[in-house]
Amino acid sequence: MNRNQLERNQNQAVEDRVMSGSERGESMPYIGAAVPVGLVGATVVAIYVLLLDALAGHAFGTPNALGAVLLRGESFALDAPIRPGLVLGYTLLHAATFVAVASAAVSAEFTLNRQGVSLPIQFVSGVVGIFVGLQCVFVALTMLLEISWVGQLGFERIVVANSIAAFSMALTVYLRGEERRAVRVPVYVR
Repeated sequence: MNRNQLERNQNQAVEDRVMSGSERGESMPYIGAAVPVGLVGATVVAIYVLLLDALAGHAFGTPNALGAVLLRGESFALDAPIRPGLVLGYTLLHAATFVAVASAAVSAEFTLNRQGVSLPIQFVSGVVGIFVGLQCVFVALTMLLEISWVGQLGFERIVVANSIAAFSMALTVYLRGEERRAVRVPVYVR
């Protein structure tokens, strides 16, 4: 095998590892790329909320209270006894919501990338788009469920959490784009 063929094989192996499903022609192209992005967002929000809850003296109080409201139709109470099933159930819903928002973000990133938009502009538009998406999901949820406990939770707390998540998720998408673009650089083998 000559040097050029070896170089092409190495580049193809890296590209196959990095390439998205849409670039390979898969039927649900963005899900595979969106899952890690969504989980990053959900995780940073969970850590932020856990820290706030712990400082307030009721660790896991927020996911427990939200799980009670969303899964059981009970009243919102941050100081209620912690029920692991509610915390886990809410955490799964939370993660799924972030993956759904990440699907839109990853889809937009692929489109912007194909249009030749620079990665820094993709990053900024990603932060704004993800933040708006997360806020829209929250507002829609509160309107659909006629949730009156938002005041207890603190709207500013949700804005900060969604800001942190949007930045983290857009950064993850940006770094993934950097990795994909790095694949295009030739690898020289000695």
